[in-house]
Amino acid sequence: MRIGITCGGIGPYASGDFMRRSVQAAERAGFAHYWIPDHVVLFASYPESKYPYAGGSGQKTPDQNPDAPLQFGDDTFALVDTTVAFADPVVAMTWLAAATTTIEIGSNVLILPQRHPIILAKELATLDACCYGRIILGAGAGWAKEDFDALGVDFTKRGKIMNEMISAMKTLWRDRASSFEGEYFRFKDAFCYPKPARPGGVPIFVGGESKPAMRRVAQLADGWLPYNLPVENAPAVIAELKAMTRDAGRDPKSLRLCKIVYETATLDDLKRYRDAGITEFNLATNGDIPIDDAGMEMKFRTWKEILVDPIAKL
Repeated sequence: MRIGITCGGIGPYASGDFMRRSVQAAERAGFAHYWIPDHVVLFASYPESKYPYAGGSGQKTPDQNPDAPLQFGDDTFALVDTTVAFADPVVAMTWLAAATTTIEIGSNVLILPQRHPIILAKELATLDACCYGRIILGAGAGWAKEDFDALGVDFTKRGKIMNEMISAMKTLWRDRASSFEGEYFRFKDAFCYPKPARPGGVPIFVGGESKPAMRRVAQLADGWLPYNLPVENAPAVIAELKAMTRDAGRDPKSLRLCKIVYETATLDDLKRYRDAGITEFNLATNGDIPIDDAGMEMKFRTWKEILVDPIAKL
């Protein structure tokens, strides 16, 4: 099995220097993928929204520096500083891909309904072609109504918009001349080149554990990025997802199921996730990587010893 890492893109970890050095350290340590989060704008409060990750990831929350811009134990998404940098994921992924040669680069997760499918498909196809097929689009429907209002996108329609976007983007990546007819997007005989380097296009991993998110994985996506999935619930939830996938006429074995974990995850829990059907992991971190070269290298060596190498033997 393999594990990736989400560690850059916010606050002091959004600088080009940190992202370049940390993705290179991750590649040297054997991490399989490196992920970037997404928030186009931030607000001091979200009175019209419910933060869906308040329950944690189903594991013990790790100790964090109190100055870390994103606190895993927070139940409101009230960041330490609302002026904190939040890197654009596609721009950051381009920077990261140019700095590496083997590691996959992904978004965890890009809020899909806040983009336009033709523009995003073009950006990601170009990037995937440039880095020889190493891009993953981790995508979510979004939870913050305030963000959607600022962008002029109907929050109540975000699920339907996202479903259309996935289908439209896959058409643009797959067909010589692409046509799509939906409620929100439509085009006919559109030529969109270059195509992604990966056969079938850029893999799309859907985030979220709601029933609509799981149906989206089963019917449209190439993978799943669950966060709120306690290990004791994983067998039943993954069995349900696989049943949904078969009902959609697709092979569940084709899905990559990538569980987001903390460094507090025990090897026994990781084995239980594997036995339940998880195919790989994504280490969520924030505020615990030293900025200096020596400290950063030591941190990644530690993760290699306690996570990367043991997981490779599972």
